[in-house]
Amino acid sequence: MSSANDLPATDARARRAERLAVAQALPGVALDWAAIDACPAWLARSPAERELLCAHAGAWWLAASLRACIDGKRLTRVCEMLGEPRLNALREAPAIARAEALGQAPSSLLPSADDMPHHLLACGRALLGWSLPARARAPVLAAMGWAADDSHHAVFDAHADWAHQALEAALSDTAPAPTAADDGVVPELAQATDQLPDGAAPTE
Repeated sequence: MSSANDLPATDARARRAERLAVAQALPGVALDWAAIDACPAWLARSPAERELLCAHAGAWWLAASLRACIDGKRLTRVCEMLGEPRLNALREAPAIARAEALGQAPSSLLPSADDMPHHLLACGRALLGWSLPARARAPVLAAMGWAADDSHHAVFDAHADWAHQALEAALSDTAPAPTAADDGVVPELAQATDQLPDGAAPTE
């Protein structure tokens, strides 16, 4: 893995700020700096933003099933979570047709309309949990209050290409707007990380 020393100054600062934001989002979690460095940036999102990410991740994982679905009640419940433009774009995405043709995207049975919101969130949480580094998974999930359910991991492993595509699409769909006007780095975090040497553990 490249260190911050290998990056231009602005990119290195952004990377350190990203790592510190993840560390601050997981107070009390006993992870060393290397484990924090391996964790994805979405962990620094707010609880509400993470729930939205879960919904989108679940929808993208189930995209082949949603694309084939003709049940208006089920689709309405998904639409309530994602919004109509996002749902339509997902169902029409060329990536799904390609993945289906290659046998990469699973075609899972969908639950009843009433159970669709819970099912999307559960699939999304499971997929995001699967994407975490193995040694960080249990403490990070506990810190977020998510169940450590690995019952889906075998199917994610069997469809790993699509799982990664679904994660990337969900992250793109739900990317928060930049909060700093200059280089995308939150000023307070940039100032704090300027004082941290590379490899240093995060401090409270």
